[in-house]
Amino acid sequence: MQINVTFRHTKPSEDLKEYVKERYSRLTKYSDSPMNIHVVLSAEKFRNTAEVVVSGDGIRAAAKQEHDDLRAAIDLVLDKIERQLKKFREKIKNRRYASGSSVENRSVETAAEDAGQEPVITITKINPKPMSIEEAADQLQISGSGFLAFLNADTNRVNVIYWRKDGGLGLLEP
Repeated sequence: MQINVTFRHTKPSEDLKEYVKERYSRLTKYSDSPMNIHVVLSAEKFRNTAEVVVSGDGIRAAAKQEHDDLRAAIDLVLDKIERQLKKFREKIKNRRYASGSSVENRSVETAAEDAGQEPVITITKINPKPMSIEEAADQLQISGSGFLAFLNADTNRVNVIYWRKDGGLGLLEP
């Protein structure tokens, strides 16, 4: 992890640099690969600002915080960055488990039943485009998603093409 500290409109301080490096070193737990952290500390009249940009291996998080005390601004912006990195990590984790959708659906249903609630159903409205089955297969491979709903140009009916667990493609026709 590389931490760069830049001072703008204020005198550079080794004490603040060490404080930033000490506080931001705990961000290593959010990524297995190297990350670059760029911290800009600035002071304008009575306003102290800390800006942070974290990047590396598909991760990009940025936050800015103003406060009367520069150390407090550093801590507050660290909390914002941590929330963003946690959210990003959860998103990646959910994508990994999305391939086993039958397991995921069962766990959602049992969790909803345990809580005494109905399972939540998400409705997504689509406007399927007319295309052949071969075009739909190509589009599915390009998009990288798990399925594609399309209007079959031959039958004029909505079909769904999807990735099967064995790596092949499946087609749902009404």
